[in-house]
Amino acid sequence: MRIELQNLTVALAFAAAGFGTSALLAGYSFFPSPFWPPAGIALAAALLSGNRAWPGIFAGAFFVNWRLFGLPLPLATAISLVNVATPVLGALLVRWTTRSKQPFFRLRHVVCFIVFGALVPACLAASTGVALAVASGLVPPQGIDSAWWRWTLSEAGGIFLLGPTLILWCSVRRRQRQPGNFWEAFTVAAATLSFAVAVFLGIRASVHPFEGLPYLLFAPVLWLTVRCSLQAATALLSAVALIAIGGTLLGLGPFHLLGSTQPLLNVGLLLVVLGTSTLAMGALVSERRAAEEKLRRMNETLERRVARRTEELHYRATRDGLTGMANRAYFFERGEAMLAEAHDTGRPLAALLIDVDGLKVINDSYGHHMGDSAIARVAGACRAVLRKDDLGGRIGGDEFAALLPDTDEAGARGVSARIAEALRSASTEGLEVGASIGVAVSESSDGGLDALLRRADAAMYAEKQSRSGGGR
Repeated sequence: MRIELQNLTVALAFAAAGFGTSALLAGYSFFPSPFWPPAGIALAAALLSGNRAWPGIFAGAFFVNWRLFGLPLPLATAISLVNVATPVLGALLVRWTTRSKQPFFRLRHVVCFIVFGALVPACLAASTGVALAVASGLVPPQGIDSAWWRWTLSEAGGIFLLGPTLILWCSVRRRQRQPGNFWEAFTVAAATLSFAVAVFLGIRASVHPFEGLPYLLFAPVLWLTVRCSLQAATALLSAVALIAIGGTLLGLGPFHLLGSTQPLLNVGLLLVVLGTSTLAMGALVSERRAAEEKLRRMNETLERRVARRTEELHYRATRDGLTGMANRAYFFERGEAMLAEAHDTGRPLAALLIDVDGLKVINDSYGHHMGDSAIARVAGACRAVLRKDDLGGRIGGDEFAALLPDTDEAGARGVSARIAEALRSASTEGLEVGASIGVAVSESSDGGLDALLRRADAAMYAEKQSRSGGGR
C-alpha cells in the first residue's frame, strides 16, 4: 500500500507541475517549455524510491503529454517512456557513484549529481525527445539544434529548480544541525525574497543601468548555505527561481532589458549556475564540518587516552603492585602531610606498623607464591577495616603501615584487633597467616613520620617478643 501511495503522490505531483508549467508558459514556443519542473520531481522520486517510482512517473508524464500537450498517443507514450527512463537512469548512476540517496554532502557526490543526475538525463531526454519530435514532424530539421538546447536547458533547469529541495526535505536522513539559527535563516530568506521581488517584479523600464542585479542573489543564497543549512538554501533557491520565472513571464525584470529575445533562457542559465554553486558550497561546508567533527572526536579520544594513561602512571607510581595499597614512597609523602596537619590542628594521629609473621618460613616451605598470598591476605584485612580517610601502605617486603587521623591509642588498638580478627577469618588452604601489630600515637616531639613509625615499630617488636619470646 505504501508503494502505491508513493506512486500516486508522484503521479499527481508530476501532473500538477506539468499543468502549472503548461498554463504559465503556454505562450512560449513549442513543447518543451523553457522550464520543466516535473523533471526535478521525477529525479527526486527515482532517487528516493528507486525503481519502484517508475509507474507514478509514467502516469504523470503520460497525462501531461497526452492530455495537456495534446500529443498523438504513440508520441505521448514514447516521450512518457523517455520521461521515465532518463530520471531512473540518472538516479541509478547517482546512487552507484555516490552510494547515497542524498548526494549533496561531499563535493565529489555533488559533481556526480550534476553530471549523472542533471546533465546526462537532460542530454538523453533532449536527444531522444527531439528525435521523436522530428520524426513526428513537430520540429523541422533545421530547428534541431535550437530545440535540443532548449530541451536540455528545460530539463536541467527543472532538476535544479525542485530536485535538490525535494530530495533534501523528503529524505529520511537526519537533517544537518548547523550553527545558523532560525531567526538568522528567516531574516536572510525574507530579505532575499524581497530583493528578488524588487528585481524581477519591480523593473519595468526597457533600459536599466543594473541588468546584472540578479547575480547579487548568489550572496544571500550562499550565506544561507554556509551559516544555516543546505535544506534552507535550496528551498530559498526554489522560491527565488519561481519569482524570477513569474516576473519574467509578466514581461518584467532585468532579463527583458536591452531587447533580449530569450529572457527565460537567461533565467534558466541563472538557475543552473546558482543551483550548481549552492550545491558545491554546501558540499564544501559539509566536508569541512565533517572534518572538524572528526578532529573533535579524535581530540576527545586522545584526551581520554591521555587521562587513562596519566591515571595508570599515577597508580603505578603510588601503588604497590602486589597489594594495590600505597607504596613506600607515596605512603611517606602522604604521611608527612597528615602528620603536619595533626600537629597544626592538635588532633591525634595514630600509626599502626604491621609485620607478617613467619613470611620467610612460608616462602621456604610453600613457595613464594604462597608468600605473596599471605601478603595479599594481610592487605585485604587492612582494607576491610581501615576507613576512607585512613592511609594504608606496604612499606617493606613483609611490613605494612597505616595512619589513622583523629584516632587515639584506644581507638588504634581497636582497629589493630579488628585487623587481626579479619586476618584470622581469611585463613584458607590450610595456611594460617598471622601478623604482629604495633601502635603509636603522634606526639609534638615527633620530628617527622620516621619518628612516629619507629615508636610503632618498637611497640610491634615488643608485642612479637611477648607472644613468641623470640626474634622477629
